[in-house]
Amino acid sequence: MSQGRGKNVLITGASGGIGMATALYLADKGYSVIGAGRSMARLAHLRERASERRLPITTVEMNINSEEGVADAMPGLIERHGSIDMLVNNAGYSLWGPSQSLSMHEIKDVFETNFFAAFRVIQAVLPGMVERGSGDIVNITSVEGRIATPFNGGYAASKFALEGLSEALRFELWPLGVRVTVVEPGLFGTNLLSNQVMAARAESPDLPYGPYIERYRAHRSGYDRLSKDPIKVARVVHKILRSRRPRFRYTVGAEAIFGILGARFLPERVFQTLLARALMR
Repeated sequence: MSQGRGKNVLITGASGGIGMATALYLADKGYSVIGAGRSMARLAHLRERASERRLPITTVEMNINSEEGVADAMPGLIERHGSIDMLVNNAGYSLWGPSQSLSMHEIKDVFETNFFAAFRVIQAVLPGMVERGSGDIVNITSVEGRIATPFNGGYAASKFALEGLSEALRFELWPLGVRVTVVEPGLFGTNLLSNQVMAARAESPDLPYGPYIERYRAHRSGYDRLSKDPIKVARVVHKILRSRRPRFRYTVGAEAIFGILGARFLPERVFQTLLARALMR
């Protein structure tokens, strides 16, 4: 219970899924958790579960998609808690549809939440971490941040971008005492799919993807049954925060690990064929 005593952890997207599981798990390990979400109403379930278990979790409404939302919330958090020692960037959503169907507005929106918002919160906590010479930043990306799958191009692009930023930050901040890590979950039982945004023209009859979309959905419904408990991701985040020398990347889920290994070691054409057969044929 005392492993995280005195450490304040800010978790974005804490109203459900991986964010909520991580908030409850870290609080149970003694960390002082600040769960951030778009509204207090969305955070009600986290507060209820924390109260039932008497866990040290504070919830805060923070619109991470706006400069003002973060700027307004952060001073009060620091005044109340003294410091933000650790950040878990978890907030995000999935945009689905053939890349040809995506509008510029839809692409910008998914980047706003999955990339720019994460960067915005990082910039808000960094001055204090750099001044103290210590801190942890854990960015929850996805296996889609390493391997883009059909009809997930917009989502994958935003996660690829977050991985690239994280890699640069890792080198820049390491000599200053701040550690940067990414966690790449595979299939987990979260609200990502239920909150998935379908591109307005995803199934437009003017586009040639109808038969492939049907096959994709037939395959995907079978894979979704393999979704695992997000507590497994929470345990990995805890392992990172406790580690003296964490790795940069942590891939969670057998299907994600095998997929990344396949992309790395198989001939490109072979991997492409296998992935297409698994999802579209």
